[in-house]
Order: sequence, then C-alpha cells, then structure tokens
Amino acid sequence: MSNTGKTWKRLWRRTRALLRWAFGRYDSPARVARGVAAGFFAAAFPLPGLQVPLSLLFAWMARGNKLAAILPQFLSNAATMLPLAWLEFRIGAWLWPAKASDVAGALGRVKEILNAWSWAEPLQSSRELATGCAHMGLDVLGPLALGVAVLGTLSAAAAFPVTLMVVWAWRRRMARRYPARYGGRAPRPLPEGDTTPAPEFADALQRYAPAVPDLCCVESARLLIDGRGAYPQMIEAIASARLSVDLETYILRDDPTGRRFREALIAAAGRGVRVRLLYDYIGAFGLPHEYVQGLIEAGARVCVYRPPVFSISVMALQRRDHRKILVVDRAVSFTGGLNISHDHAPREAGGADWRDTHVRLDGVETAARMTTLFDYAWAKAVPYAQTRTRRDRFTSAVRGALEQPLRFWTSSPVETFTCPPGATAVAVIGNQEFRYRQRIRRSYLNAIHNARHYILIENAYFIPDRGVRRALATAVRRGVCVAVLVADRSDVPLADYASRGLFSELLRSGVRLYRWPHSMLHAKTAVVDDIWAVVGTYNLDHRSLWHQLENVAVVINRDFARRLRDQTLADIERSREVRLAEHEARSLREMLLESAAGLFRYWL
Repeated sequence: MSNTGKTWKRLWRRTRALLRWAFGRYDSPARVARGVAAGFFAAAFPLPGLQVPLSLLFAWMARGNKLAAILPQFLSNAATMLPLAWLEFRIGAWLWPAKASDVAGALGRVKEILNAWSWAEPLQSSRELATGCAHMGLDVLGPLALGVAVLGTLSAAAAFPVTLMVVWAWRRRMARRYPARYGGRAPRPLPEGDTTPAPEFADALQRYAPAVPDLCCVESARLLIDGRGAYPQMIEAIASARLSVDLETYILRDDPTGRRFREALIAAAGRGVRVRLLYDYIGAFGLPHEYVQGLIEAGARVCVYRPPVFSISVMALQRRDHRKILVVDRAVSFTGGLNISHDHAPREAGGADWRDTHVRLDGVETAARMTTLFDYAWAKAVPYAQTRTRRDRFTSAVRGALEQPLRFWTSSPVETFTCPPGATAVAVIGNQEFRYRQRIRRSYLNAIHNARHYILIENAYFIPDRGVRRALATAVRRGVCVAVLVADRSDVPLADYASRGLFSELLRSGVRLYRWPHSMLHAKTAVVDDIWAVVGTYNLDHRSLWHQLENVAVVINRDFARRLRDQTLADIERSREVRLAEHEARSLREMLLESAAGLFRYWL
C-alpha cells in the first residue's frame, strides 16, 4: 500500500474513533440529536464560511453536541449553495406578505454575491458578502431570510427525532455486541464502616470549607430523619420559645401536621412571643383563610412570598421561596427538606412517610445567619392582609424591593470565625434573587473537586448541569466512589423523566445510581470523606440554581458526617441500583419522553 493510502487509512481510523467517542459512549442521544438539529438549522443559511461558526453557536444555545453540529455542514458546498438559496427564496416569496422581487433577477444578484466568495481570502470575501447583502432590497432579502428560517426550522425539526432514534438504536446494538467496550467505566465500591481516613479538622477547613466568613462554630448539630424525627423537636422548640419564633416554609397545608404547627404558633403568640410566619404563595396554594386568620388574631405576623400580580411577567412567577427555616429565640435553628405538610408524617399517623432529612443547629451565630436569610425573604414578601387586592400586592412588592438593599446591608455583622479543633464548624449558605446565585453550587463543586474517597448524594430532583456532571465524572477517574440516590416515584413526573435522561452519561462515567422505591425521596443531602456534610433545601437542578431562594447548612464535623454517611448507606441498601445495560434497554417511548422533558430542564 502506498504512503498516501496509509495516510488516508490512518486518518479514517482516527476520525472513526473520534466519532465513536463523541457519539457512542459518553454523550446522551438527546444531546447528539440537539447538535445535529442545530447543524441542520445552520446549514440552511446560504452564507459561505459562516455555517460552521453558526452551527457551533446554535449548538451552544441548544445545549447540543458541538461536533455533531458540524456534520450537516458537509451537505452545504458550492454545488448546493445556489439551489438551496433558490428553494429558500421561493418558499419565502410564497409566504412574504408584500410582493417579492422577480425570482430570476433576485437569484442573479444572489449568484453574483456567492460567486464572489474566495476561500483564499475569507476575510475579504466576508466583507464583500456583507456589503452585497446590505445593498439588497427588502423585496429580496426579506423573502430570502423568511425562507431560511422556515426551511431551517423544518429541517431541524425533522433531524432531531430521526437522529435520536438512530443513535438510540445504534447504542443498543453496540451494547449488545460489545458489552465490555460500551459498558462504561467500572464503578467504585461503596465505603464500608469507619475505614475511610477522615482528614484532620484544620486540613478539612482548608480543603472542603467555603469562604471563612461563612463559617461559624456551633454547640451541636443534630441529624433529624423524616417527620417522625424532625417535627417533634421543632414543635418542642416552638413550645419552649420565650422571645421569638421565625418560621419560613415553601409548602404549608391545613392538614394534621399543619394544624399542629398552627396551634404551637398560636400558643407562643399568646405568651407574648414575637411570631413571624412566612410561606410561599404557590407552595401553599389553597391554604384556607381561616388557617391564617387564627394566627393573625393571636398576634402572629404572617407574610406571603410573591403572590401573583397581573403586572409581573411569567418569568417572575418562577421565582419562589423554597427555603425551610425555623429560628427560635435566636439560638436554635432548623433547616432541611421538610415542609409543613402531612406528606412527611409517618404512615402510622396517616402521613405519606416521605423520606427526608433535617438538621438542628444550636448556636447563636448560626441562628443569626438563618435570621438574616429569613429577613431577606421577609422584606420581599407581602403581608397577608394586603394579598386580598391586586393594588396592595403590587405596591407592597415594590416597597419591599426598594427597602430590601438597605435592610440587608444594615443587618448586624457576625463576628469573625474562631473554632477550636474537633469542634463543629457550620456554614449557613443562602442565595438571593439576583445576587449570589452560584454560592451553594460552588460549595458543592469545591467539595467534589477535593474529594479523595467517596461522595454520597441524596437528591429529590437530580438534574445536574454539565459542570456538576463533569466534576462527578472527574472524581470517579481519580478513584473516588460517587453514589447518587434519587426518587423512584417522583411527585413531579416531568422532572423524573428529565433526570432519567442523564442516567446514561452518568452511568458510563462510573457514577453509581440508586432509586428509592418505598415512598417519595425528598431529601437534599450530601456527604464527602467522613468530614464534609450538607443538609438543606437545594436540589441539583436548574430551578434551585436560577429560580428559587434556597439555603443549606454545610457541617464540617467527623461525627456528624459519619452519621449522615451511615444513614445514606442504609437508604442505599434499601434501594434498587440502576445498571447501564438495564437502562439502555428501555423502550423508545421512554427515551423520547426523557428527551422531551430534557428540553424543559431550565424550568425544572
């Protein structure tokens, strides 16, 4: 064989290996299909030299595979450029509301511009192309642009499902023929007992902790499991309150659990305790007026976060208060995933027995930080008495938005962090509507990047962004065991399908996935290396990142982290592990539903 033949053969092998790596093993079929669709949309633009940059731009906007977006550009060349422009102009002229230019004359001008293109001087040709397009009249440029948009949209809409089914079928065939090659990275074994060497306290602060100003020292941190462990302690704390009670929740219902909390708050207000209740309007939709009126008559103050106002946009309705905070006497604080709802109550008490986790923190500094987060949402909320009319809701929302910066920045500062070795350090981290959106995510990523032995995650709505998925895959390559427990039966089916759409990528990278089959898994926890633990309201999804107020408590303590590790491992033992071969054998209908749900993940 000649040297030229060998060179072409070597180039073909490398290209085939690149295509297999990009499309066959790691990227999801939906992402490949979005990339191909973006490429077909870009190929509809009869602009020489600009299809590739446009395809990369559209693939980035659609969150598709960039390499797949370049492939359709091979269909666009000098031979197909003029017929494509002719077809698009005819389509646009048919749809154009005004009279279009005559086809022959318009195509003549388009042909002159395209023939002037020279690959030897792409920059000069681009300038001449832009100048020629600028001198075209609206009777030519308008129909042509309309035809480009119509043909590009139709070709992209047709390419997406076809590519999706082709990649899905090819993946299944390759997985059956070559299970070792397409089986993904081998997962790491789960941690066993106290065999993991936890780092020293000082080293843990330096490696895993977020910024030092966020840290404070607490007297104790107690892990509370489900409603049977959390609700009694929360109600007991309210019953023992002498100064103040601040309760913030997303869901508040008039059920047996909600009425227990209502009675405790009414009793506290009757003793002269300052009681403030804050709940989200959407989360507590349908709450009876009598429920709140009894609290107000007892002396409690009640505010509602973002009741709907007709003058605000639909996007503004996405911003909800998802926090769960209880601060008693500015010394005891609770946070975690539990709402005030009978869903979290045990089955023997008539509840749904949702699996969830809360934490109790005893300490003045953590309570002060929790109160600061509460005050932020309280200033943006609307007093319950003013939610009855649209005018009151609008004026109260504007007043809260104007007063909030002053209230937030004039809050009393917390003292500098000092904590003796072996103590419990806690960072209370919250976000705001427009500022500090990435604070909780950065804390997660910092712990994932520094993990050495294991990462255990329980998350109710697990739809991580690409940065988090890459961090987890990189941790597996370092030899870290990464295990994620999600709900098997979610209360939001669309979010469940969007989460399952990422399983292939995660399983191929070596992440171990488990599904909790007993009830709804609502916990939002993580533990790393027997030292770093987080309990809070933050889901690893776009809604928690971009749309909602969230808060977490990051606890750096060996005993607390091991208790959370043991609880997570006990949950994993009662769960069903998702295998790659089993997941890849799912039906085409399920794969299409997962892909469709993934398109809406920004709002999930």
